[in-house]
Amino acid sequence: MKKYENDNMNYDENGNYYNSDNDSAYNGLAKTFEKILGILLLIWFAVTVILMIVLSQSSGKSNSWLIVILFFQLFAVFGIFGIVSELIKKQRFQAGLLLPLIIGAGGCIVTLLIHNSEGEKREFILKLLAVLFPLIFAVIGIGIVVDSLRAKYHTKKVCTEPITAKCVDVSTNSTTVNGRTTYKYVPTYEYEYEGVQYTSTAYKTPEDRIIGDNYEILVNPNKPREIYDATSVDAGAASIVLTALFLIGLPAAISALAAYYLLIAP
Repeated sequence: MKKYENDNMNYDENGNYYNSDNDSAYNGLAKTFEKILGILLLIWFAVTVILMIVLSQSSGKSNSWLIVILFFQLFAVFGIFGIVSELIKKQRFQAGLLLPLIIGAGGCIVTLLIHNSEGEKREFILKLLAVLFPLIFAVIGIGIVVDSLRAKYHTKKVCTEPITAKCVDVSTNSTTVNGRTTYKYVPTYEYEYEGVQYTSTAYKTPEDRIIGDNYEILVNPNKPREIYDATSVDAGAASIVLTALFLIGLPAAISALAAYYLLIAP
């Protein structure tokens, strides 16, 4: 049967896709792997903390640089586990997951460079670190602004094909201002387009989404993994400009000042 006359996707008498059993099996397997990853991550974190405590209490040569490396590698591991989890769930890749990986790898590299350097070389590395550190926040700001622009202009423009999708996951974001709390929801949809199953995460919407319920969304016919929920809210132009000023302009200015006073002026 078909839910709509112009619907090209076939459903059974319960309103499910014919291959819904395969999808359910895959989703169940994905959740199992995700739980295993979560357990492994907790074990890794516990072992790292224990090693840091042991190194901090050991006598003899200072192990502070090893403790710092253990600290930064946690960021890298969190980033890797997050990326693997997204790949398993076949969700739209979140560029923000690269940030902890970059911070972790960068921290480990810088720590090794400082540990193996002396005198003026070490001083230069520390100054360079002071210049580069604010740029991390600028990179975060660029990611946020690009994501906002995609939600406001690109996705809304290219996603034109209406389809019915099932909500398989949803996360809730809350904001409290003057005692008033507002909620926005980030749904993950599972859908079929031209015989291929997809799972993608939409942008925030003020309308609650119930896991297991079906909703109409728009898909990009040229890139079906790209979707748009018509109820999604996008940032206004003023909000995007302010975000760019505070999260990109300010860190970039601090980095420029640090570069001038620490590297150029001397």
